[in-house]
Amino acid sequence: MLLFLLSSLMVDSIIYQPGLQHAQIGLIVLDLDKDSVVYAYNHDKLLVPASNVKILTSAAALVFLGPDFRYRTRIAFGGRLRNRRLQGNIMVFGRGDPNFSLSDVDSFVNAIKNKGISEIEGDIVLVDDYFTEERLPIGWSWHYLDARYAAEISALSVNRNTVNVAIEGTTLGEKARVVLEPETGYVTLVNNMVTKIGDDSIIIYRRPDANVIYVDGGIGYGRARNIEVAVKDPTMYFGEYLKERLRASDVRVNGKCIRSSGITQIADTAYTIIDSVISIPMFDIIKELNTESVNLFAEAVLKTLGAYFRRQGSFRAGVSILKEFMRRCGVDTNFVVLHDGSGLSRYNLMSPYALALILRRMYHSKYFTDFYNLLPGPGEGTIENRFKDMVGSLRAKTGTLDAISCLSGYLHIGGRYYCFSLMFNNFACSRKQIESIQEDLLKALKVYLEKEA
Repeated sequence: MLLFLLSSLMVDSIIYQPGLQHAQIGLIVLDLDKDSVVYAYNHDKLLVPASNVKILTSAAALVFLGPDFRYRTRIAFGGRLRNRRLQGNIMVFGRGDPNFSLSDVDSFVNAIKNKGISEIEGDIVLVDDYFTEERLPIGWSWHYLDARYAAEISALSVNRNTVNVAIEGTTLGEKARVVLEPETGYVTLVNNMVTKIGDDSIIIYRRPDANVIYVDGGIGYGRARNIEVAVKDPTMYFGEYLKERLRASDVRVNGKCIRSSGITQIADTAYTIIDSVISIPMFDIIKELNTESVNLFAEAVLKTLGAYFRRQGSFRAGVSILKEFMRRCGVDTNFVVLHDGSGLSRYNLMSPYALALILRRMYHSKYFTDFYNLLPGPGEGTIENRFKDMVGSLRAKTGTLDAISCLSGYLHIGGRYYCFSLMFNNFACSRKQIESIQEDLLKALKVYLEKEA
């Protein structure tokens, strides 16, 4: 009877409207305390989940790696140190930290100087083989690979594998001021942008095969913009930036930056650890992963799961761990297709019911309080400007690609917990219309469940 009432009172008037008749829609709501289905519509249809995949990735990381898991990035030297001259190499050992910062690089520079090194005769050796060489998952579209949200994945990352292009409109009719942050020779900037009157018409892109960023079009006089662009080959970006910071600190580097494999197996006597940078806890990483939908964090966590449990830091190995977790949630993984941990791949397929089972499992786990707080609430992250009248009763993760809008999470109404998954694919109307429908559905559901409580 409850299922029938919800169908007649809610769904008919909200989702059966012009613009949606040709779309693919799947919905489910579960009462987590009664362990029952409140409402289901096409709940087992396979749909593209977009960033709702991050719910799965963060849940698996929390359960399998734990909230206190941390990454460790080490720097060492090999060879002999004589008269402040290192007759050997500097080595950096990456273990996948996606949040390694520019200030962390400076801490390595200071550690090298504090060791009494003022000249390095050898190379900067970059050990990034904790993850496999594949930098991008299957199904990421080529046209956005220079965007900050599609940064390449590496076991050695820095500055989220991006540079910021700072643009300022200075003198009318002349070229705008355009600079890279951080300043680095690893990226070439080609500036053809002019300062003009009127609205901005910024064109910015990076060549697919090289770290050359073109800035064209125009920016309004007196205006300033910051646009982050993903770099190609983050490992070498890390090494070249470290080399530049060393030279800026009066440490001479005679050699090159080179990538090496297998050095992690060298005997301890072959090198001396200079310093280590310990990352923020996994809880904080997946908190930002969900709140701000950071794809780099999700893919690094995915590869970490593969490296930790399968001894192979690949997307495929990470996906195998995600599917193992899904099976423990009661999901039939024969009807799940996954290629990444962030949801940016359009080849992913999952049902609303599968997502609901993951949310259900986390509700019954010891990590529920942590997991619940990992998801953004109204006024936070990707739902900062949505659901303003549902503060305190909603936590949910968005999932957005072209013609795809998904929303999955928890409701806390009348002292009871519910989970839900709303998945909309292949619609021709605006995304704002779909988001409005999602909000109408959850508001109507909230009103109904408050009456039932």
